[in-house]
Amino acid sequence: MMVKISRYILVIIGILAASVALPELYWTIFEQVPRTPNVYYSCTLNDFIMLRSGDNGIIRHDTKGNTYTLDEFEQHLPMMFFRQLMTDGTMPDSIHGVEMDPTAINKARSYFRYTTKDMLSPRPRLWPMFESESGRVNLAMPDDYFRITTKIEFIDAATNKVNQEKSAKFTRALEEHDFAFPARLIAGIPTTRKSCDEGYFVKDSRGDLFHVKMIKGEPYVARIDIPDPMDILHIECVDLRSKEFYCYLFTRHSGVFVVMEGVYHLQRLPVEGFDPFQHEMKINCDMFNKTFAMEGEDFLKVVAVDDMYEVVDTYEETWDGIFERPDGKMFASIFPFELELRTARTGFVNFYFTRSPGFTWLLVNLVFVGLAVWLILRRKGNLLKNIPDLLIVLVTGVFGFIGTQVFPNKFYD
Repeated sequence: MMVKISRYILVIIGILAASVALPELYWTIFEQVPRTPNVYYSCTLNDFIMLRSGDNGIIRHDTKGNTYTLDEFEQHLPMMFFRQLMTDGTMPDSIHGVEMDPTAINKARSYFRYTTKDMLSPRPRLWPMFESESGRVNLAMPDDYFRITTKIEFIDAATNKVNQEKSAKFTRALEEHDFAFPARLIAGIPTTRKSCDEGYFVKDSRGDLFHVKMIKGEPYVARIDIPDPMDILHIECVDLRSKEFYCYLFTRHSGVFVVMEGVYHLQRLPVEGFDPFQHEMKINCDMFNKTFAMEGEDFLKVVAVDDMYEVVDTYEETWDGIFERPDGKMFASIFPFELELRTARTGFVNFYFTRSPGFTWLLVNLVFVGLAVWLILRRKGNLLKNIPDLLIVLVTGVFGFIGTQVFPNKFYD
């Protein structure tokens, strides 16, 4: 009995190994990755202009089909290539009546990219609380780190002891603003490599949002009014030269927001349909426009807004999803499922199961069942004793066929 159990354990291991290795090999050889463009909004054309990889190299064009050389492309994106244009002497003196000052251009520029890994990656348990108004040019790492459980605790990094006085002071400040312990989400920029310290944005156990930082050794706490209900999934703090807003808020169903600096106003971004569990987003900001490029498995949508967050233009592309393309259809016909150790959505190593759509793979599974029966009869085996093996092959197809043939019943006779 133990021999049979051990054999089926080996068969399962063989199935797992095959269902990881074979699909990976298949995609490496046959996958046809869509060529998605990089899309920007041109303040000189008042149109989207993009870079696209073609069979004959890079193609630069706008939505009307006009193509551009590299120099022309850079001239139509003066906010992005202003250093090159100034070097070439082709930078305009003004655009839309606004004088082109390099300092102002650089101050207004920012770039941010969101991926699902940002939300699904492990979160720190301890955070450094910087002094926000130290009077020094450079920020310095503190000697202690904080956590927020049933209260906020500051733990000395050298002795691992809790600073009771400091912890009690910050706990009282949070309680005065009706903070519900423990914290469910803490977000900040825990490094000295930033222009200044703006502390942390914290979601409490009720889902309410707070801004917490330290000013001259004293706690600063601000409660931020948010629409109810708003299930905040992820907060990404940014250090903008323009100091326009503190952070991005990604919610489950309410959309994406930015928290405006100083006033704590929540500005909703016009990115309807964005799913933080499935999609990526790239955000480019300059003096005139902000562009939000959302990309999923089968679409690209870019929204351009002005400095008041009013939509000025949109651009969309769609293409076949992975299982609608020839390579994906063939995969779904051969393999009933796929196991991956890594996915693009998260940095965790684990088993990620993906079932193939439809049931075409069942025909291939029946072929492998027939092949297994032929091999059993060829070895003069007993079909009744091999029914469990045949059922395994029927369900798992080529993976089960490999597992049962590498570790056959006769191996244990």
